[in-house]
Amino acid sequence: MLKVKFRPLIVPLALSSYLLCMNEARADLCDSNELVDKVIAQTEIANREQARIACKIDPTNTSNVIMAYAQWIPVKDEPESGTYYLTLLKFDRNNQQVNYRYLTRKAIVSDAISLDSIELDTANYKVSNQQRALGVRLNYSGHSQPNPYAMQLLNLYNLQNKQQVLDSLIVERYRAETDTRCNADVEERKSILRMLNSTSKNYYDIQVKTTAQKSKFHGTYDHCHETKQKPTEQIMTLKFDGKQYQIPTQYKDEYVY
Repeated sequence: MLKVKFRPLIVPLALSSYLLCMNEARADLCDSNELVDKVIAQTEIANREQARIACKIDPTNTSNVIMAYAQWIPVKDEPESGTYYLTLLKFDRNNQQVNYRYLTRKAIVSDAISLDSIELDTANYKVSNQQRALGVRLNYSGHSQPNPYAMQLLNLYNLQNKQQVLDSLIVERYRAETDTRCNADVEERKSILRMLNSTSKNYYDIQVKTTAQKSKFHGTYDHCHETKQKPTEQIMTLKFDGKQYQIPTQYKDEYVY
């Protein structure tokens, strides 16, 4: 959970720390513009402005690099509005030749809650005996000072079948209601996924364990104090329905974006 100091404007400061951790986590192989340009030149991707990019070594074949490239498609005559479309690529580490590409079909929304960055999650999401999914984490933030908000979504993709098997699961969330000086109600939440031995439609079930911490700030601008509640835990199981992992109905409002 975030560590916060007893300072005025504490909630926006805590949110800034949260976003800084997200940005630090995305330092990767794609920091070279020359490398990115060489790889993207081999694709049909046309617009490179405002792109969100992440790279990691392919754990299934370390001679390859995986690139997640979210291309911004603006609305005609409204350059400030639009959506992202994600392409997943693999290229050879030595010569940067692309040897795999998968254009995902679903648009990635970025509006009042804006997409700030993306990360590749190469944990061993072994969805079946023969197949392993790739994770893409999407980092979002809002821009309201009285109601700061940030979240991280997790998508899972079966690269072998070119299929999205988990859609927009909220795995981290920070939200608050504040007077922008001291008084505030804050909630931080983080989820951890674990593959289970049980199966549904031949795919392993996924356990999601969530820890939530609520805090209350009270006082004045110069004397702001924090009171933390006891952390709570919640566990749910995601089951595959033949197309995607489904979040139990009673949790959808809190875990689906």
